[in-house]
Amino acid sequence: METKDPNPFMNRLKLKEAMYLMSQGEDLDPSTLNRILQTVVPIPDSKIRIYLQFLNDSWKVLMSDWENTTLHTSQLALRGQGNLGAFRVHRQVAGRDLDFVFQPNPEKNQVFLSVEASNADRLSAKLFLDGTPVETLPKLGTQSMFDSPITLDSSPELAIFESGKEIGRYHFMLQS
Repeated sequence: METKDPNPFMNRLKLKEAMYLMSQGEDLDPSTLNRILQTVVPIPDSKIRIYLQFLNDSWKVLMSDWENTTLHTSQLALRGQGNLGAFRVHRQVAGRDLDFVFQPNPEKNQVFLSVEASNADRLSAKLFLDGTPVETLPKLGTQSMFDSPITLDSSPELAIFESGKEIGRYHFMLQS
């Protein structure tokens, strides 16, 4: 059997082939079967990817664990001049309600992020850009907005911590 392929379709095809071959001959011993399954079945990833795309006057939001969502900025606009409208994405992490509020700049090439949480006493958040930690919000209850924007050319990640232990990680991608 070949090694694990980065293409999930090919991994499923290899698994089907292995299952077919098993049905035609003798059963494999459990250790060999586990070894084959480990090379084919994808490893679960706890990181959630959020893809933000600005199209005309709406934001398209794709999430790795949700269906596609389109948010229209005219329906979600905040008060103020030059404001394209913020939108809120609600998530639940470790029994707590988290809201990610995305505020785009007028040029549509940056998004400012704030994180609001229920029971935020022991919660903190850390923003990573291209794998490097750039900003930390030590207490989500007192401060919720990051000063560093999410840009088109960066690879931002947000980690949520409870009492210093990571409870959630989010990867953001921006396209206009």
